[in-house]
Amino acid sequence: MHCAKKCGVFLLLAFLLTSAVSALGLGYVADWLSVADQAQKADAIVVLGGGYARPFQAADLYRQGLARKIYITAPARRSEESLLDEAGIPFPHEEDVVRQVLMKKGVPAGAIELLGKELISTADEAQATRRLFARRAPRLLVVTSPYHLRRARMIFTDALPAADIRMIATSYDPFPSSWWKDQSAARNVLLELAKIIFYQLGGRY
Repeated sequence: MHCAKKCGVFLLLAFLLTSAVSALGLGYVADWLSVADQAQKADAIVVLGGGYARPFQAADLYRQGLARKIYITAPARRSEESLLDEAGIPFPHEEDVVRQVLMKKGVPAGAIELLGKELISTADEAQATRRLFARRAPRLLVVTSPYHLRRARMIFTDALPAADIRMIATSYDPFPSSWWKDQSAARNVLLELAKIIFYQLGGRY
């Protein structure tokens, strides 16, 4: 992308992001992002990649008898992880850690299946879910982090319009209402707002 075009896109996103935070108000942003659904009996649990707190919640849902199958994703390796791979330095794949967490928390190996490989985004995960449940209208519990709920709901609803999708926030990933006072939470909020704007503009990364 030409430098001027990149700068224009960046400035537009920065303006929209500032406008969004101003319109919602600092204290309301966390609530707006993290609206969760009530868990109910489902055909399967889908654990989105990007956080090791997520499989802990999925295991809780499984043990409550809300679904008999858990699908996990295999995110594409980050560049620094690939560098370690090339150097022959062992570094676990996210899906392997997630599988271990689920099994440690009481989920049998036979109840865990891989949803897709080399996935680079929530949009990729939604499309992989759509392919898995082609020609069906499944009931799904999609587990992710609180700050990610709104965007994930947008993406999964668009990808699987006939499905009954319940977005479940992991309780193992605290999300303070005064997010601007916490470095990690502030980073997550600002990134999510930018990604939501990008998605609404047609971006799918």
